[in-house]
Amino acid sequence: MIDLSVAIIARDRASILPQCLNTARKLSDDVVIITNADHNFVNYSDQKAFATTRCKYDWILSLDSDEYLSPELIQEIKRLDFSYTAYSIPRLNYIFGKPIYHTNWEPSSDTHVWLYNKTKARWVGEVHEEVEVNGQIGKLRNYKIHRNYQSVEEFLIKMNGYTSLESNFINPAYDFLRRFVWHLGFLDGWHGLFLSYLMMIYHTTTWVKLWQKKNFS
Repeated sequence: MIDLSVAIIARDRASILPQCLNTARKLSDDVVIITNADHNFVNYSDQKAFATTRCKYDWILSLDSDEYLSPELIQEIKRLDFSYTAYSIPRLNYIFGKPIYHTNWEPSSDTHVWLYNKTKARWVGEVHEEVEVNGQIGKLRNYKIHRNYQSVEEFLIKMNGYTSLESNFINPAYDFLRRFVWHLGFLDGWHGLFLSYLMMIYHTTTWVKLWQKKNFS
């Protein structure tokens, strides 16, 4: 395995999961932590881009403070030949204390580039940040774990911030059906139903805020 840095962004140091640091240190001697408390970032994309500039090595593994690596992913990365410019990694979300395998939160749907060569990639996007890659992207099979929303209150607080930045409207009823029926959210039980419902509220709130901005700004 070649040398790589791990870039962690956090609200503050108290919010960092112990597993996040512990698993990061199993892959790198250069673990960079950038907190929003120390800097006034406009969005997550800016925060992650800044973290990249503080990393010692060209290869970067990006983690949020509420994420950590599965043992299988650690071993997979250690065996990589790094022949691609970047690699996408699936993410397993724990929401309200339960792993979600459907409802459009499943690892196959939540797969993004989180391992990349910083000389050929950059962070873009204001609301949902992504890595833009100049080159070929490989796919890793094993996932990182995301301790996502721990309560409905946390979901609603974050929703208010995200929906104020959204610029695209998705039909709320369509999104509910897409998640609960087509993405088999019913197999996640009550969690699938409530997540589908909460995301319907998310898109309804976005719709109202866009209407307000258009008509009263």
